Amino acid sequence: MPDAFRYCFRFCCDPGFNDGIEIPKLLSFVEEARVDDVMVFVNVEEINTGHMSEQEQDVWLDLLRRIKPLLNERGVTLSVNHWHSLMHADLGKQFRADQPFRGMVDPYGNVSTLCVCPLDENWRAYIARIYARYAALSPDTVWVEDDFRYHNHAPLVWGGCFCEEHMHRFSERAGKQLTREEFVAGLLSPGEPSPYRQIWLDECRAGLEGAAQAIEQAIHAVNPDVKIGLMSSVPYVHAAEGRNWKSLLGTFSGEKNPPVSRIHLPAYQELVPSKYLQAFHMVSYVNRALLTPETLVYPELENYPYSRFSKSLAFTRFQLFGSLALNLSGMTIDLFDLNGRGIIEQDGYQQMLREAKPALNAMNESGAFSSPRKGVCVLVDEKASYHLHTASGTQMEELYPAEVFWAGLLPAMGVPMYIGTAPEDAYGVAAVSGQYFRNLTPQQIEQLFSDNFVLLNGDAIDTLADLGLAHLIGIQSIHWMAQNSGAYTYEQVTNGKIYTGVPAARASNVISGSDALNIEYLPNADIEEYSALYDSFRKRTASCQCVVGNRALIYPFGHFESPQDIPPMLLNDVRQEILQDVLAVSGRMNAPMVDGNPYLVPYAFDGGETAHLYLVNGAMDAVNGVSLRLCGLCGTYSVSILPSRGAPVVLTLRLGCERCMLPLTIEPMETALVSMRRIGE
Repeated sequence: MPDAFRYCFRFCCDPGFNDGIEIPKLLSFVEEARVDDVMVFVNVEEINTGHMSEQEQDVWLDLLRRIKPLLNERGVTLSVNHWHSLMHADLGKQFRADQPFRGMVDPYGNVSTLCVCPLDENWRAYIARIYARYAALSPDTVWVEDDFRYHNHAPLVWGGCFCEEHMHRFSERAGKQLTREEFVAGLLSPGEPSPYRQIWLDECRAGLEGAAQAIEQAIHAVNPDVKIGLMSSVPYVHAAEGRNWKSLLGTFSGEKNPPVSRIHLPAYQELVPSKYLQAFHMVSYVNRALLTPETLVYPELENYPYSRFSKSLAFTRFQLFGSLALNLSGMTIDLFDLNGRGIIEQDGYQQMLREAKPALNAMNESGAFSSPRKGVCVLVDEKASYHLHTASGTQMEELYPAEVFWAGLLPAMGVPMYIGTAPEDAYGVAAVSGQYFRNLTPQQIEQLFSDNFVLLNGDAIDTLADLGLAHLIGIQSIHWMAQNSGAYTYEQVTNGKIYTGVPAARASNVISGSDALNIEYLPNADIEEYSALYDSFRKRTASCQCVVGNRALIYPFGHFESPQDIPPMLLNDVRQEILQDVLAVSGRMNAPMVDGNPYLVPYAFDGGETAHLYLVNGAMDAVNGVSLRLCGLCGTYSVSILPSRGAPVVLTLRLGCERCMLPLTIEPMETALVSMRRIGE
């Protein structure tokens, strides 16, 4: 019976250099690490020769033919990890004389010598033949790498493509002859998006889906059972390319296969676990929500530039367990150099992987992660780049939506959240940031406030005001105050409540904070103020966190440096306690929150009769006893706990509706799956 959590090991050797040594080492590694699938790298990284010829491919095909039966004997599948499609970067290479490919062109007219325009028919025919030859070997999956994109093709500035063929198509759709400079200026123009924006995004989407169709048809004409997987980058960056995830993966999957995705895990090198989880929630967690539930997801766990100098065994293990909340089929695992050095047995990854496998299987077999998610619904829209307003209109990066702020903040503060791709995905509490409201009609916005308690950051409030809808949250006028300008230096509690055990508790707002809105409310607005902003002279400057009519939290901070930025000053215990208090008082929160314990991240799932809470400790302090704010969950429960390390535990707990203490210890970078089933009355 296949394991519930599959290890897909990415294997690199250099045929003719070390394959005689590395194939036996591979077989030993596979058995010891309990690997389920081997993804053989082809023409990879340091030993990549550009867009290889079929004669060069023959050498790799011979390697694959030798490895496949050896894996079959061990019940392990073979997959092919062809390392390039459009090509990641020039790296000093160029097209060969017999490769009449069209180079990608950036917004400034620079032309790549190796990265291809995805509309190029000669390249499409070439790459289709390359993949068809792999399909003849009947691998489990063939992988298309993350260079299958428009952005990030060095040395191009941002990426492409603005070649003659693309400019012809842009002009045809615009109904007039356009220069590249004219089109780029229109594409990025500030204010209401010009028609060129839609032309760009629609053509980008069509170009990649056309290339995907060429690859899919070639593979499935040879073998319709071969799955096609796609590596991804960052969702808010792909939004600037008009990517539709379901459509693109559906094109690759064809008529009979499930979609297959290798989601990016944002830590090629080891990070502080709390910072990794922040990026994970703002990238990987969002990416999963843009895919269909039946997609086979194998995230990319990579420790580039390789060896334990880049990433420890402990952190690699943490990524395995920390990713389970994505509802995975397994993990792709890339551990060793891509220069042909081979497997380094002394690093000990095989023992770590073997030790972790039983707990990973047990957690995945529970079914918890495929259950409906509970908590705060963080709203995003993959078509956000169609609607957002640019500020200066000078850089392609201005097309990146900034809708994931709450996805980074809430989990760090012990609040379970999930990603929603439409307002209807929210069931009680929604969270909006950036320019998300531009994706909705006024009627949808009104309905969102009618159906939910809504968390709003400063940028979302600014957008609502720009749309003429600030009255929905009792606001008359706003203006931005720049951080470090002297306008404010700290936030102080003003509602008389005790937070962090201190009366009138303060939280800082200088140096590592953000801009904030000074808000004037309508005279008849129903405002409950929790805190206010003060300057260095202890003078009140503006209201800060407020609840309007028990329908919205005003969180006035914004103007962040990037879509993935959470200013450090916003992560503190005072703001955590205010946030959780607001959510508890709202009466709309439907999942437990972790009380205290910074970076103990909860994921809540509704398994019908069984409620699941997956806890991931991203702090470097052990947690001895997990305090929960229950938000109405009360009664007597049978509780089972599956820890990432150690024996399972079963106990009975009486939950008292407001708070409880789980008798549970979670060490740093460890996790626990808590399943609770109500018993009796």
